[in-house]
Amino acid sequence: MGAYSILAKYYDALMGDFDYDGYFELIKDKLVGEGVDLACGSGEMTIRLAKGGRKMIGMDLSGEMLNVATQKAKKSGLDVKWINQDMTEFELNHAVDFITCVCDGVNYILGKDVQKFFDRVYGALKAGGKFIFDVSSKYKLEKILGDNLFCEDYDDVTYIWSNTLGEGYVDMDIDFFEKIEGDTYRRIEESHRQYIHGIDFIESCLENWNVEVFDGETYDKPTDKSKRIIFVAEK
Repeated sequence: MGAYSILAKYYDALMGDFDYDGYFELIKDKLVGEGVDLACGSGEMTIRLAKGGRKMIGMDLSGEMLNVATQKAKKSGLDVKWINQDMTEFELNHAVDFITCVCDGVNYILGKDVQKFFDRVYGALKAGGKFIFDVSSKYKLEKILGDNLFCEDYDDVTYIWSNTLGEGYVDMDIDFFEKIEGDTYRRIEESHRQYIHGIDFIESCLENWNVEVFDGETYDKPTDKSKRIIFVAEK
């Protein structure tokens, strides 16, 4: 089964400890006008930006994730355009003021393709436009997630998340046990691969940008043990 096909249903619950509000506070004053949220997932950041008055487009490869995002936007009375497309191949018919890619999207891009992706983003922005994204750090993927097993039990679903650290990537295999009725469950499997991108590598791909770098939890300067790194790049 493809990535996020079942995870979309439980994504927000499993991401309950992700600090969307703190992240939004960091970036909100840097973003004005019209923007695109790439790999927007369930739309948490897209909707925050739309509520703040930006004209938003949310884009994701997973139709299931976009269905969740669409329902959220409708419930909030927001006019957001949702596009089902691979972010590495996205095309716009006009330049925009900013582009975001929140919560590991860039970790899904093979190292040799990152420069090409950044160049595509650069071409889609107006002069002075902002590109804000993050990556799970080398430390997090190698020392915390790699070769480890995680389990979580909720009322409607239990998952077992098994990781395997490879050369420059982490393979993630997730088994969901979804409650159907009574004591009956169905097992659903998903697989993901995230690539390890160090700060130096990312900055080398952003030579044509003005770049600021932040720790994704403290919002201060990153350290060797930062788990998430946020990049704020200006064209």
